[in-house]
Order: sequence, then structure tokens, then C-alpha cells
Amino acid sequence: MTLLWRDPWLKPLSDFEVNSDSCGYCKQKFGQVEFVTSCDFCDLGVMHDRCANEHIIKHHKAQLEAKMNRHRDKPLHDYQ
Repeated sequence: MTLLWRDPWLKPLSDFEVNSDSCGYCKQKFGQVEFVTSCDFCDLGVMHDRCANEHIIKHHKAQLEAKMNRHRDKPLHDYQ
């Protein structure tokens, strides 16, 4: 199975390379090709992209807002 990381600079990995065959949030096994990421605020492990979004908004909303506020005035790159 191939795990495609949400962060574009990380290469696709197999479940063997990340040492996990299931989502750290919903505990379901990864499918043949999955978009995955991890939480910036805790060590929950590799998660489905949609699970990570739900987890971060539900459990780390204050931390997420603080991080957004820290970066609010930084200029964007040309590709953004």
C-alpha cells in the first residue's frame, strides 16, 4: 500500500516504512492508496487526512488559532 503525505515535500511511503497499517485516530486499516498526515500538536501517529482535520479542530483548536495568529503577518510565497 502507498501512503501519500499531505505535505508535498515528503515522498510517498509504504505502510512498512511508517511502521503503521492503521489510522491513529479512527483505527481503520489504510486502503491501497491513502492521503495521510500527522498532528502538529501531539504524537497520535499517522492518520487519514480527513481524520487529522477532525482531530486538530476538535482537540487543538486553541493551539491552531495561536499558530495561525503567529503567522498572520508573514508574506506568502509566490506559489501561494
